[in-house]
Amino acid sequence: MTRVDLITLSLFIAVAEETSLAKAAEREHLAASAISKRLADLELNFDIKLFERKPNGMFLTAAGSALLHHARLVMRNVADLEAELHDFSAGVRGTIRVQANATAMARYLPEDLKSFLVLYPEVRVELDESTTPDTLRAIADNAADIGIYGDVIVPADLTSLIYRADRLALLVPLDHPLAAKECITFADTVEYDYIGAPKGSSIDTALTRASTDLGVSLRMSTRTSGFDAISRMVAAGLGIAVVPDSVATSYAESLNVKVLKLNERWAERRLMICVRSIDALTPAAAAFLAHLNCT
Repeated sequence: MTRVDLITLSLFIAVAEETSLAKAAEREHLAASAISKRLADLELNFDIKLFERKPNGMFLTAAGSALLHHARLVMRNVADLEAELHDFSAGVRGTIRVQANATAMARYLPEDLKSFLVLYPEVRVELDESTTPDTLRAIADNAADIGIYGDVIVPADLTSLIYRADRLALLVPLDHPLAAKECITFADTVEYDYIGAPKGSSIDTALTRASTDLGVSLRMSTRTSGFDAISRMVAAGLGIAVVPDSVATSYAESLNVKVLKLNERWAERRLMICVRSIDALTPAAAAFLAHLNCT
């Protein structure tokens, strides 16, 4: 059995995505016959059928779908390798890919990132905001090095460490019927319209579980991303919202909103850091993980 080369993997991905030899050939600037020969050799090499060849295109078999998943990972890793080597040549000393939820992005990461870059000024950090499921998927697929997520969802095959303790609170308009209270249970809120966080976020997951436990459905008048947008919609009287207490308090000082303590066990949560494997991290990513875990 011969080794699989990167060119063949790249051509295989092109055909799988285009479902057409002709379109893949145009995309890759090669003759369709040359691509066809490489695919035929690949199938012969593994003694499997990768495509169903039909009049309207080429479609992956189950084996082809499995190969596509691994081929994309391989090509992504090669691209990351080339980017990191380029960074070293430019004196950057490595790139760290981080995905984090909105709470970490708004409250904790800015200062932690600032203090880290003081220690490691030649490291570049690529930071993206994402929901918890997307973050865990990115870590599992090696699309990110470090993820930060809410502990409502527990990954089975990733390494997780505690990042921060975090409490959720209820944000209501000043003229809302609940605004006369200081502490409230979730059951007291379910008759009112909610401003919802993005579906799949750790806060959305917590609210979904809590409403399911009560046997009710929350009235979501609006969903939006970003605590600034959520807080301003609450101030406009469009609904109430569950947000991190630290975030809610900062907006209470500038908007016509009030922060109520949520007397629920699930309101006490933790932000977690996850990686695929600590031993597999690059030196730069390992340094950032250590920095986050001790702050």
